[in-house]
Amino acid sequence: MFERKGRGNFFTGLIDRLPVGLKNLFGFLGDLRSPDGRQRAADQTRNTAWKVADDTTRAVSAGMGIADVRALFRGDPPVEKPNPRYKVFTNAFFAHIRPRYYEKSSTKFTHTFGLGFLSALTFAVEGVTGVILMVFYIPSQDQAYQSMVKIISEVPFGQLMRDIHRIGAELMVLFVGLHMLRVYLTGSYKHPRQFTWVTGVILLVLTLALSFSGYLLPWDQLAYWAVTIGTSMAKSAPPKEIMGVISNLLMRGGDTIGQNGLLRFYLVHVILFPAIAAALISVHYYRVSRLHGISLPAGEEESPDPNVRKAAKERLDYLPDILTKELMWIAIAVFGMVAFAAFAFNAPLEHHADPFRTPLHTTAPWYFLWLQGMLKDPVLLPMLRMLRDFIGIDLVQFYDSASWQGIILPTGLALIAIIIPYIDEWWDRFHGRTSSRLGKNRKLGISMGLGFTALLLVLTYLGTPYFGVSAPPAVEIGQEFIPEECVLPPIPLLPDNCGEVRHLGYEGLKNGTYDLAQFATAPSDAKPFDALLVKMQGAVKHQAELAKQSDTHGLENAQGFFVVEDWQSNVKKVTLRVTWTPRELGDTGTFEKVIYLHQDSAYE
Repeated sequence: MFERKGRGNFFTGLIDRLPVGLKNLFGFLGDLRSPDGRQRAADQTRNTAWKVADDTTRAVSAGMGIADVRALFRGDPPVEKPNPRYKVFTNAFFAHIRPRYYEKSSTKFTHTFGLGFLSALTFAVEGVTGVILMVFYIPSQDQAYQSMVKIISEVPFGQLMRDIHRIGAELMVLFVGLHMLRVYLTGSYKHPRQFTWVTGVILLVLTLALSFSGYLLPWDQLAYWAVTIGTSMAKSAPPKEIMGVISNLLMRGGDTIGQNGLLRFYLVHVILFPAIAAALISVHYYRVSRLHGISLPAGEEESPDPNVRKAAKERLDYLPDILTKELMWIAIAVFGMVAFAAFAFNAPLEHHADPFRTPLHTTAPWYFLWLQGMLKDPVLLPMLRMLRDFIGIDLVQFYDSASWQGIILPTGLALIAIIIPYIDEWWDRFHGRTSSRLGKNRKLGISMGLGFTALLLVLTYLGTPYFGVSAPPAVEIGQEFIPEECVLPPIPLLPDNCGEVRHLGYEGLKNGTYDLAQFATAPSDAKPFDALLVKMQGAVKHQAELAKQSDTHGLENAQGFFVVEDWQSNVKKVTLRVTWTPRELGDTGTFEKVIYLHQDSAYE
């Protein structure tokens, strides 16, 4: 008896000397010997696990427990009191930069169309995909094009990343432009949002600069000559001898674009412009989210019915109402961009940049086509010429110049856009009336905005190769069916046009020599290849008919031939030949366009 008691005291003393964790473990194991002890152990384990999980959730969510997180995503009211969701805005950075609530009517989709949110989202997408592409891109004149080929052919999902980056760039320009138009038409730039509008205009210009600076990086023909056209305007900055030379050297690094120009565009695209954009977006967003909020619909904000105004300003908590909507839009937008990039869009990559060979019908990017359209102005410029010829007032020398149309007028438009809120405020004070955002009180301003938008669209069309640009007739026939480079449409994100010959592809082109005169008409069930020959014959015949009506237009006695032949293993040589009777000295009377198609070539 003495020995057993001594042994018990020994073990008791030993257990007392153990760390607390081991003591609890031995106690836990001891409880498992009885049914009541096992029940206590189960309850203790469950309570401890719940507490650990709840504490972890509060740490991750910056204040909300498991029950409140579940209620949040279910759209239920908070479980605890005081509302733990407000703690999130104090403790969490991602929520601290967001307002705790929005005024209900400001969140209506038909009021803002989510354009500001989509602009910020596409900027974020550009940042993520741009960093990924930077890993594999080499900003060198000798290696840039090869690195692009490697990205789309060897890097896993490289083509997808490049397509998403290109889609995001086009959408960002589109969304920012539409967002500014929406703000203008709804009068949301008025007090107290004047400075927010100013930052928005600067961000629009910066968005165009970001997209344009990235245009050169693939170093293909499309990029090289589009940027060459765009930067050529810098040489016209007045005074040309000073500002023109300096601007050209800063942008190109020389008289023409080479290694210096490529490196400059790369650095401003990945460092300078994104840094400035991030700073301006922060200022712009802070003013919207913290100072004055999103504007209400004008009809509700200025309604004579106090109940309507009160309902419009009803608070809508960011958590969970706005957050869940934003997550939904992010999911839809990202899914749409990825699906469009995977199944419907391929960012073009043309032949390697060649400074000595200008592609036919080269244009600037679609968002600068309106500048090219001004140079082909078919309305104002002829009127100014008539004014010069009949009255002697010569304004043509000022208007019809790269300095005015490429530098002075666009800069003037940007400055006018910046001060629009202050002009509007002065206009209201001049007429002694209260500022209003209602459309019926802003007929002049809305009409001017819509008129300017329509003018931009018209000028954009005038800037395309479809207006006022023509090569020799035979060259135009070749460009129509076998373009030298795939032609980008003036509408963004539409597939580029590589010509019907390339679209038919290796399998669709049947070997042989075809006299197009034998394909004057085609039956309704004609195969695509026969239909193509009929279209070619129609184009050739049209030029022959023009020659009968004019001594200066068309091709006299024009004839067309189409030749498809095997050239190498899995390669076909395709030749479009047009002949005619020469009417001028030096006219050869023949034209050939030749391309080679590989069996694996794919033009969608």
